[in-house]
Formats: sequence, C-alpha cells, structure tokens
Amino acid sequence: MMDDGIGYIEAPHFPKYVWQENGTAKQMVWDTSSLSAFSSCPRYYNYQNLLGYKSKQYSSATGFGSAVHEGFEELDRGRFEGKSKDESVKNAIKLILLEFGEELLRTEDKARGLEATMRAIVWRAEEFWEDSIKVATMPDGDPALEQRFEVPFSVTGERLSGRIDKVVELDNELYVVDTKTTKTGLTSYYFANFTPNNQVYAYLWAAKHILKLPVVGFIVEAAQTGVNFTRFERAVFKVNDEVIQEWYIDSMHKIDLSNMYAKDNYYPADFTACSNYGGCKFREVCNEAPSRRHIVVESDFDREVHKDLRKEDNVVALPTNELEIEVELE
Repeated sequence: MMDDGIGYIEAPHFPKYVWQENGTAKQMVWDTSSLSAFSSCPRYYNYQNLLGYKSKQYSSATGFGSAVHEGFEELDRGRFEGKSKDESVKNAIKLILLEFGEELLRTEDKARGLEATMRAIVWRAEEFWEDSIKVATMPDGDPALEQRFEVPFSVTGERLSGRIDKVVELDNELYVVDTKTTKTGLTSYYFANFTPNNQVYAYLWAAKHILKLPVVGFIVEAAQTGVNFTRFERAVFKVNDEVIQEWYIDSMHKIDLSNMYAKDNYYPADFTACSNYGGCKFREVCNEAPSRRHIVVESDFDREVHKDLRKEDNVVALPTNELEIEVELE
C-alpha cells in the first residue's frame, strides 16, 4: 500500500529551543505534547516546557505505558517477520524485563506493575495474533512501526516532530494507529475523546501532507488494565481532509501566539484548564501571589531545563510577569 520512494523525513539536528536576541526563550521544534500544553494553558506550558519544572513523584502510568508500547511493538514486529507467536511473546517479555523490569517492580500501583505488563503482552498475543489488521510495509521493506518524523511546519521556521506507533492496512486502506493504556472502561465515551484529538490529528496531518501517505483515518488500540485483568478494544475512525487542514491552520495560530508570548516573555494563565485530567499540577502555584510563586515552585517541583536553554552560566530567567529575578540551577 505504501508507494515506492515515500518515507519518513530525517532532518539534521535542529534545536528544540533557542534563545532570541531579546533574551527570551522560544520553542522551534514542536510535538503534540507541547502543542497540547500550550493550548490548555500558556502558563502551564511555560512552567513545564520552557522552565523545565516536573513533579517529584514517579509516574507509574508513564513507565507502564512505555513498557506496554515496547512489548506490543515487539509482538507486531515478530508477526510481520513471520515468527511464531511463542517466539514473539518470549522476545517481548525478555525486552520488558531488561529495559523496564526494575522500574516496574518499584511501582506500588499493581495495575501498572511488572505483572500487569506481562499479562497485557501475553493476552494481546492470544487475542490478536490472527488479525485482519496488518502492519504496512515501508518502501525499504521494513514494518511501519514506531516511525519517527521531524518536518517543516510553519512559515516562521518551526518544525513538527512525533512518533507514529504504526501504520496498518485494513480493507485495502491505510490507517495511523495510536496505542493507549488506561484504567478507564473502554466504552464509546472513552473512544469519543479521540475525535477530535490534537495528537491523532497531528499524525494524520504529517502522514497526509508531508509524507504523502494515503491514510484515510486512524485506529485507537486501547488496553484497559486492572490488578487482575486486562481488556482490549479498538475503534476505527475516518477523518475528512478538511478537518485535518483546519487543525493545521489552528496550530499555526497557536504558534503565532506562542511567538508573541515569547517575545514579551509573558504567559497568561487559562483557569478553565485548572481541573482538566484530575487537576493541573501547578494549581497551588497559581494560587500564590506572583511574588511568591518562585518559592513554591522551587520547593514543590524538580527542575530539568532542556539542554538547548542552558546558558554558559547555567542560569535561566523566570518569566517577567511573575518576578524579575534569575534562579540559579543546581
């Protein structure tokens, strides 16, 4: 299904963030995570992406999700290469133990620990080894799995990067697939959250308009995990080209806004996002007076500034709308 000569673009190193002449930071390589962060709340985006604040607590959801993705990819690769189900499961489990075993054993969340990961891999192989959905083939003969891209995105020089879980063939048509892990019940309400969806639409835009792949929509493959069970479900969506083009125009508008905020080094809050997904992690920071926020955020969060924003003196300025001081990094 994939035309010869079409592949994912590999670009030379391009800085994710740059310092502007006026001394403010600006993002140059965007992904769906940073676009979503900026869309939900510019102040949240500034704290997380530009200033590099992150929660001190380990997130079991992140580690578990990565492990399941890697395990599922190994299963898909084995099936693509004609390996047996048992051999593919064995390779997937070996991979998880080597790369994620110690981390998964540390989590106190039994629905996202090592046993839950192993169960998800084994049960998925049992349920989907004989499958009507087939992994598509790249022009070089490789499976279309975990395809990374970084492509030109805007007239002001920004780029879009991402990683598509896989591209598959279903009924002689191409679909982008996104794999999700959740504790939420796999109801129609759950799958409705993916249309519209910033991440999925970004991948469809890249596949259609940059990589020239004739994808007609996307498939969400979800795994619901509990302490003693794993459940799988899929949803197939077709998306009109006009919808994807509108998403692109909207994204250009957001990048224009981000450039304006970067120029002024001012990132306003959007309080309508405070309760999203169980509550913003910076909610208590925003409750403080602007003159005290730097004290709270430095106390309650770890800081890992992106390497592109580390100056020679190892100092990064706080936003001017909060306090005109500089904080020295450890």
